[in-house]
Amino acid sequence: MKKTLLAAALLGSFAASAFAAPSVTLYGVVDTGLNYTHYRADDGKTASTDTFSEQSGQTASSRWGLRGDEKIGSVTVGFNLENGFNSDDGTEAMSRLFGREASVHVAGKYGTLYAGREGKLISTAGAAAMGGIFSPFSVLWGDAGIKAQTGTDWGRIDNSLTYVSPSFSGLEIRAQYSFKNDGTKTGDENSSDVDRYAALGVSYKNGPAQFGLIGDYSMWKNVAKATENVDNGFSVIAGGNYDFKAVRVYGQVNYFDNQSTLVNSVGGLDKFTATTSTTDEKGNLGYEGWGISLGATAPAFGGTVIAGVSYRDAEEVQGDNEYKRWEAALGYTYAFSKRTNAYAGVTYAQQKAEMKDKDQTPSAVGVMAGLVHKF
Repeated sequence: MKKTLLAAALLGSFAASAFAAPSVTLYGVVDTGLNYTHYRADDGKTASTDTFSEQSGQTASSRWGLRGDEKIGSVTVGFNLENGFNSDDGTEAMSRLFGREASVHVAGKYGTLYAGREGKLISTAGAAAMGGIFSPFSVLWGDAGIKAQTGTDWGRIDNSLTYVSPSFSGLEIRAQYSFKNDGTKTGDENSSDVDRYAALGVSYKNGPAQFGLIGDYSMWKNVAKATENVDNGFSVIAGGNYDFKAVRVYGQVNYFDNQSTLVNSVGGLDKFTATTSTTDEKGNLGYEGWGISLGATAPAFGGTVIAGVSYRDAEEVQGDNEYKRWEAALGYTYAFSKRTNAYAGVTYAQQKAEMKDKDQTPSAVGVMAGLVHKF
């Protein structure tokens, strides 16, 4: 059955005109697999832990969506609605019907303008995303993804405008602004009572080479009871990839300051970062630091081998704690068809936490395997 007919059936409760156009498409990805993690706390009292579980979205977030467009004169008007879900238990992944994306866009000879809920430029979510330029693991594969190699927030934003320029001999410019990062929070849009976000990105692609540069600026909201106002955050990331035919090589460097969180996803490593946030009544105790990563992909045994190493050095802007982190990862994917592939991977991450009252070096090993099907 054609995807357009499936989309029409799914949206049967909507007006008939909503799905009459043949350009409406239903699509999706289901990623389900197994995961084993060994975590060592290194605190002298906590025993090592081992977990074995079934998980969703280890290498490709499970999702379904609707997209469509209409040609109106010299411009194209379109939309994208995308839902994230957990394929291991059927629950909604982001506490929203269309938490991954809900946007409308207008495209013409001067570029494309998107409005709504979108992924940030540093992410891999949405048509404007640039995260795939910098790492062969994108933002997924457990701890291998670029989200744990930077201090940059790689998520999504509400109430946003995103512009993507036409390509000028391989050069594209992207600009993004959010009037209110999280629409579920209280506070008026585009005021100091809410978190706001702005970013500018440049990408260049020429033959086997692809490069990107992103700078973003986070305007944290003021907290009424704070002893001092929150300093705004910013980050810069630069890097790219080059296809040598036998191997494609990736690399990136980044710097961040006054970022509200550090992502640490494998095992219990997240327990060794401060719980500061932009809503902390003590004001901003964000993070400053830098990171670097190298990675590669190469064809092997009918599939693709993926490898990478990274290092991140961060410290609290107004605290005494420092966190030095390095990790290594190896993965493999094998495509049975254009729509179905299997994967397996292993990651190792270690974080040296130099804290005021104690030092610790927790570490974690993650092993995963699973199946991805696209429709």
